Amino acid sequence: MKTKLVCAVNCLILCVSFSFTAFSRTVRIADYQIRPGSGEDLVPVIRQILSDYAGAPSLEILFEPGRYDFFSEAIRDGSHTPTIAFDLAGRKNITVNGGGADFVFHGLMQPVRLFQSENIVLKNFSVDWDRPYNSQARLIEITDSYVDMEIDRTVYPYEVVNDSIWFLGEGWRSEITPEYTNLYEPDTKDLVYQTRDKMLGTDLYSAKVTELAPGKVRFHFRPLMKPAPGTLIVFFHGRYITDGILLLDSKDISIEEVTIYHTLSCGVAAYRSENIALRNVHIINNDAKDRAFSTVADATHFNGCKGHILFEGGVVSGAGDDYMNIHGMYAYVQAILDDYTILAAHNDRFIGFDPGETAWVLDSLTMQRTREVKVVQQIKSDWPGGDPRGHIVRFDRNIRSLIRPGDLLENKDRNPSLTVRNCRMLKKNRGRSILATTTGDVLIENNYFNSAGAAILIEGDTDLWYESGAVRNVLIRNNVFENCYTSGNNIIDKPWGWGEAVISVTPSVEPDHPDFPPYHRNIQIENNIFLHFDYALLFARSVEGLSFVNNRIYKTDSYPPFYREVNFYLDGCRKVEISGNKFAPGFPGKNIELHHMRSSDITLSPEQGLTTHIIR
Repeated sequence: MKTKLVCAVNCLILCVSFSFTAFSRTVRIADYQIRPGSGEDLVPVIRQILSDYAGAPSLEILFEPGRYDFFSEAIRDGSHTPTIAFDLAGRKNITVNGGGADFVFHGLMQPVRLFQSENIVLKNFSVDWDRPYNSQARLIEITDSYVDMEIDRTVYPYEVVNDSIWFLGEGWRSEITPEYTNLYEPDTKDLVYQTRDKMLGTDLYSAKVTELAPGKVRFHFRPLMKPAPGTLIVFFHGRYITDGILLLDSKDISIEEVTIYHTLSCGVAAYRSENIALRNVHIINNDAKDRAFSTVADATHFNGCKGHILFEGGVVSGAGDDYMNIHGMYAYVQAILDDYTILAAHNDRFIGFDPGETAWVLDSLTMQRTREVKVVQQIKSDWPGGDPRGHIVRFDRNIRSLIRPGDLLENKDRNPSLTVRNCRMLKKNRGRSILATTTGDVLIENNYFNSAGAAILIEGDTDLWYESGAVRNVLIRNNVFENCYTSGNNIIDKPWGWGEAVISVTPSVEPDHPDFPPYHRNIQIENNIFLHFDYALLFARSVEGLSFVNNRIYKTDSYPPFYREVNFYLDGCRKVEISGNKFAPGFPGKNIELHHMRSSDITLSPEQGLTTHIIR
């Protein structure tokens, strides 16, 4: 009987497999008379393939190795709408297999867009632009009244008109965007030690420019600092233009063996999507083209997602902002409209609520989740005159006594779990490496960090971006942190920066007494190696259940120390354990500073030889 049942099951599996295979399609680009290196525009070809197989339950688009070009329609018609190379909106069970291909884009383009897509695999290709939306120059002379730069105008075309410099692209002409302008070491392409944004000063952007010779220009202004000749400087021509691989309301997405050298905003961005895996996805500067930069904005960014997000085996360098940022969004309650309905204030990154999802109600002063309410409906509101505008959210019960104007709402159901494993985060990209603000389980293990700012930042804010997700279970283990936080605070008298220590936990809420309720919970930092040139290892604010145990800490002489002479700066934390850590001889400080805490809030093992200072 058992044998007959097994045979029946096997037959069923074979039948299902055969049926699926019979209706699936593998389409080779070569079948459409496209050969690598031809220079032909593949945009209409991809559209034709997706149209020809619109009804296929499963589709693989297969390339041969080599170069394939994609051209923006804006180059021809002057429009400001990005052309999408692979528009997979509404599609399921599609694989784009580059077979080792190099995808090269021209002008205003978005390589991939998913919208309400499901079970999509993107693999085995690279993404780049011949003419990127960054330009790069080399500083050759810096004085008190001018800065001379060398620009390869064959790679980064420009013209000087009426004492202003304009950079030229494919279908675009742009001045320098006055936002981020970073400095890089010429050999390693690491961010220059103790530099951050706009280190030459904002007068750079309005400076008179003269061309001294072809490829040599002079900016007439007084720089705030004088980097070494040969230092590389990277300019931006726009900031959040359009993302590279964009996921909207999609699920079960896998990106594998993909290298992204450049995109016009984030490399991979996901909004309100579910279950995303990035395996061996490298977002890096193109060394073969001598570039210090990669993406214009974040390497990756995830807003309002759920399920599980996986990063495994990736490398990041040259990104215009952080490696990854995983968070939700707080919705600010602007008004109570009736017993069941509120108006949430407008926010460009608002993720909102689907019917049936649960909203946490937060007190904006303490950032504590006070109660839960179920959402029935959400509609966008643009009232006559455009104000007030935002989103009308309706609930399943009377909320007069539950929600007040000024409160915050958070989507309880959109907090993904996160795994980051075997990745390399280098000092070649701006900002921090991992930003994780989610209630889902977070595991960060077996990675190498060499970040310019904080290696890991756990935040949650109610005063700038409104990014939500007080953590509840974070495990940081078996990682190597080498010479991180070389571009932190206290730079040119700015009291803000790229974190507060190698690992920074800095929610917006600031405790003002020892009994202030904690925001984050359960952060474990264990069995890591810290190779550090400075004092600041950990800064943690408003955490209950914080442990820093069995870590090995070594001093390096790679850079001079520059920041707060405190190893562990704790503010308003509870149930803290610092034990079993081994400090190499000569490591500076060996100290802890406590604010808005009692001595009973922390447990120390004596063999570490740490001194504690309590500041009420």
